Amino acid sequence: MKLFKAAIFLACMLVAAGAFAQSSAELKRRREKLSDELEQLNQEYQETASNKKVSLKQLNILKAQINLREEKIANINSEVRNLDNQISESNNTVRNLQSQLDQLKKEYAGMVLFAYRNQSAYNKLMFIFAAKDFNQAYRRLKYLQQFGTYRERQAGYIQGTQRDLHVKINELDKDKREKSNLLANQEKEKIELGKAKNNQVKVITDLSKQQGAIKQQQRDIRKRIAQTNRAITAAISREIEIAR
Repeated sequence: MKLFKAAIFLACMLVAAGAFAQSSAELKRRREKLSDELEQLNQEYQETASNKKVSLKQLNILKAQINLREEKIANINSEVRNLDNQISESNNTVRNLQSQLDQLKKEYAGMVLFAYRNQSAYNKLMFIFAAKDFNQAYRRLKYLQQFGTYRERQAGYIQGTQRDLHVKINELDKDKREKSNLLANQEKEKIELGKAKNNQVKVITDLSKQQGAIKQQQRDIRKRIAQTNRAITAAISREIEIAR
């Protein structure tokens, strides 16, 4: 009877030892699995950090491009303001030239009328003899001699002034159109860069959130690994006690 009890006790001890050994093995497999998961998370974190670094670099490039675009826009706006000032000054010049042109036309019309009234040699002589003194008579004589040439020069000057007016106005209009188109293009590019910047900021924000989530998972797994290590130590201690 005593021998039978001893045999049963030994069998129970063997079963218990087997159970403890199996529990220790399971814990080790669990730790190995957790370690694999942690390694995978470490790789994911490194990839996320690398992607974030690239995204930050791209964001800085976009910021630099936007700053450059803003400088260009500021320069173009300055050029447009200068052009507006030039246009204003040119318009004043145009008005002055137009006033001069009107005066020349008026003088030209007066000269034509005078020439018509003084076509005869008698009228010309009367014009000369009506002078107050010799010097005035001489000047009137030279005036009559040079009248035809002067009239031609006046007509040429009027026509040249008209051409200059048209050329100046056309040049100013062309410059203003070019500057306006360039400014519109720069503003459009700035808007597109702003959109790209916002998208990049969103990507970085998402990557930062992803990094935070991975860190939390890493902490959780490390905690579980630590718990598993303690459980393994406890299991091994029990196995040693049983083996004694």
